[in-house]
Amino acid sequence: NLILGKRKAVVSTQSTGDDSITIFSDYAVPNGAMLDRSVEFLSRTNRAAVLLQRDSPVISFLEQTLGKYISEVIVSEFKASKKDPEFQFYDQTETKLFSYNVKPAVFDLFLAIAVFVYLGAVYLFVKSVPVMMTYAYQLRKLKSS
Repeated sequence: NLILGKRKAVVSTQSTGDDSITIFSDYAVPNGAMLDRSVEFLSRTNRAAVLLQRDSPVISFLEQTLGKYISEVIVSEFKASKKDPEFQFYDQTETKLFSYNVKPAVFDLFLAIAVFVYLGAVYLFVKSVPVMMTYAYQLRKLKSS
C-alpha cells in the first residue's frame, strides 16, 4: 500500500524586519501529544509488508492523520513484479537463527604450520637440485674412469 498526499499551500509570511517566514498556519502545526501517541501506536503495531492489507489499522491511521493536514489522500495498492522486482518483500515475520559449531583455532594453526613445512620442504628440494646434479655428475665421472 502506498499513501500519497497533496498539500495546498498554507504559508503565511510575517514581515517583522528580519524577514522570518512561518511555514504552517496555526491549525496545521503538529501537536506534540498527538505525535507522541502516533509514535507509540506505530511502535506497538506490526507493520510488516505482508500484514498490511487495505483495511489495516496502520493504513487507516496514516490515511486519517494525513487527511487532517492535506487536501487529498490517495491509498494505492501495488505488488512487486515477479520477473524483475525492484524491491523484495520477505514473507516471514519470524525466522530462526541457525548457529553451528566450528573448528577451533588450534586446528587452523596446526594446518598453517603443516602448509609452511610442506612449502619449506619443496623450497629446499628445489634449491638442492643443482647440488645433487653436481654430485651425480661427479659419481658418474668416477665410475667411468
